[in-house]
Amino acid sequence: MPKEIKLEQFISKEDTTFPVITKIEVQKKAKERYNIYLNGEYAFPVDEAILVHYVLHKGMEISPEFRKELEEQDGFRKAYNRALNYLNYGLRSEKEVRDDLVKHEISLTTAQTVIDKLKEQNYINDLTYAESYTRTGANLGGKGPRVITQELKRRGLTDEVIANGLEQYPCDQMLENGIELAEKVLKRTARSSSRETKNKIQQNLMQKGFSSDLIQEVLQSIDTEKDEEDEYNALQDQGEKLWRKNSRLEPFKQIQKVKTSLFQKGFPSDLISQFITEKEMEEEDE
Repeated sequence: MPKEIKLEQFISKEDTTFPVITKIEVQKKAKERYNIYLNGEYAFPVDEAILVHYVLHKGMEISPEFRKELEEQDGFRKAYNRALNYLNYGLRSEKEVRDDLVKHEISLTTAQTVIDKLKEQNYINDLTYAESYTRTGANLGGKGPRVITQELKRRGLTDEVIANGLEQYPCDQMLENGIELAEKVLKRTARSSSRETKNKIQQNLMQKGFSSDLIQEVLQSIDTEKDEEDEYNALQDQGEKLWRKNSRLEPFKQIQKVKTSLFQKGFPSDLISQFITEKEMEEEDE
């Protein structure tokens, strides 16, 4: 908060007469805000804390310099209260608080003064924020460290603070989260080839922000290989859809199209040939 200034320095020792407070009225929509009237006319608003701090009262003279100081202090109080309200919804980084204040048309100078005050009071602490965000991302979101790092950078945290925050995410928990995510992919890919299942697990873990080394650890910890019967059942499911989709093509083109698509989906060539042979035999029987 701006340094305290004694009232005496705003009171002229000459005979000049300054406007006088004739009325102090509480605002209807904000009980902690007051309207100040000078010489019978509305002049400016102040926060209750300003009213009390400067002991504003009816009959008090307000010099131009004193009025400017009151308005500056009130601007600070409004910005400070705005920031506190924003922080009530959860931890915020310094950048998030600054951006919110600027968004509400508060000058950068006032915003920085408010932030400095809040940091002194430990209401803003980027390290605490990084540690909390990391724990939440690891425990609830199953996020990898790379994604958490990117998200913290967007919130204005420095590399050093982020690195310290990531210490809240031990390697064994990363592996545990990676395996859990991989198992979810396994359940969704029952009708995919073993190769496609493995690729989808890798892609999913990369998107979640896990490193290549950890992904390899995950793949070594789970079984992505289907036995031949399950692999062929998955191939039949995919193949039947492709066969119907390309049914309007000439037989040769239909077969080539289905073969190519099944190969791209990661199915073995021998199983693809088996499926095509069965489909040709079905066509001959019809």
